[in-house]
This record gives sequence, structure tokens and C-alpha cells, in this order.
Amino acid sequence: MNKNEILEKSRQENKGTDLFERDAMNSASQKAVAVGGLLCMFLSLTDILFGGSFNYTLWGVYLSMTGTTLLVKYFHIRKLHELIFGIAELVLAVAFIVLHFLRVYVR
Repeated sequence: MNKNEILEKSRQENKGTDLFERDAMNSASQKAVAVGGLLCMFLSLTDILFGGSFNYTLWGVYLSMTGTTLLVKYFHIRKLHELIFGIAELVLAVAFIVLHFLRVYVR
């Protein structure tokens, strides 16, 4: 495969996408995940300090989002640590959602 064939293949793969926009969305997504984590920490601390309980629901939602992100990333770049942490976060998310339902509906 020569240089022109490689360039043409790359153009076909990136057809219809704006690389600048894709980079901007990637950066925005990373910052949104960080802000979401900080917000979950703040809300969990206020629940513990003023409500006397731990909010499993917040962390279940947050971990399901970040775990899914890691799994999608794994399927694109095939880095093993993305798969391991993605599965671990999704398992924790399921555990927190189960604990939420047990606390709310089973008394």
C-alpha cells in the first residue's frame, strides 16, 4: 500500500466528520465527567453529613456512565485496562443500584 492509498483510505474513514469538532467534543466529555464526579462527591458528602446516609443512586448513575465510556473506548482502541476498569465500574454501578432498590423498596 503506497502513500496515496493510505491517504485515500484515511479520507474515506473520516468522511463526514470534522476532526476539530470531534476533538472539542472529546475534551468537553472529559470535563463533563470530571465535573459530574465532583458533584457526586459534594452531594454524597452533604447527604452523609446532614442526612446521615450514603446516596447509592448518584454513584450508580455516575459509574454506569463512566463504565460505559470506558467500554466504548476499549472497543475502539483495544487497551486492556479500559476493559477491566469499564467492567469494574459497571459491576459497582449495578451493586449501587441494587442497594438503592433494597433501601427504598425493601424495609
